[in-house]
Amino acid sequence: MLRVRMAAGGALRFGPGPGRGAWLCADIACFDVARRRRAFGRALRADVRPGEIGRLRGAWPSRSGDDPGPADRAES
Repeated sequence: MLRVRMAAGGALRFGPGPGRGAWLCADIACFDVARRRRAFGRALRADVRPGEIGRLRGAWPSRSGDDPGPADRAES
């Protein structure tokens, strides 16, 4: 399972941190289903910019269980 959260400024990030988060299975197909259903905005109770969803998908771990790495969890 991977946690997606909204950081300051509306950026979507992987990993723990303050604020509301959404959990997804580690399979990219789960992400694609959530995106098609526009589930991120509902789960995070916030407006999510389409560019943020695309950026997060590009940073998705390549294999199930991979840690996305500190760069993807940074607050910058």
